Amino acid sequence: MLAGCGAAPEDEAEFDVEVAKSSLSFTGLVLYDAGTRCTVNGSTMHCCPSGYAMIGAHLSNDVFKCAQLSSTSGSRFLDTGGRRNGMHACPYGSVMVGLHVSNDYLACQYPGTSVVSEFVDGSPGTKDSYPMHVCMAGGYAMSGIHVSNNLFNCAR
Repeated sequence: MLAGCGAAPEDEAEFDVEVAKSSLSFTGLVLYDAGTRCTVNGSTMHCCPSGYAMIGAHLSNDVFKCAQLSSTSGSRFLDTGGRRNGMHACPYGSVMVGLHVSNDYLACQYPGTSVVSEFVDGSPGTKDSYPMHVCMAGGYAMSGIHVSNNLFNCAR
């Protein structure tokens, strides 16, 4: 966990039972990430570590909450303009693994299991103990974001 308010996240993951029960098939390992970068289709951005999906974001601190997927299908890919539920979103069935806020780019990936539902988590949104905006408990991953309105598409 965190050493204190606003402290840098630790590298070690912790186990979250609710995430492990998701239809997305997470392992239950969850971590806060403040620096992993990836390059997807030539665009470098902040991403969760390989094999993890975004379940929350604190954009002003550039920290993501990431949950490890049990499996993935295919490589990460760049989405530069998909729209769903009034926001930029990965194609239906895929989840966010990275974000470049100023370019409005999403890094997306298909989880190894099917997405069966999706909802919008609105402002001020569900918060965790960091505190940061997260998709609600129960194993939802981010599938889209409206940065200026603090809205997330949350998929499961």
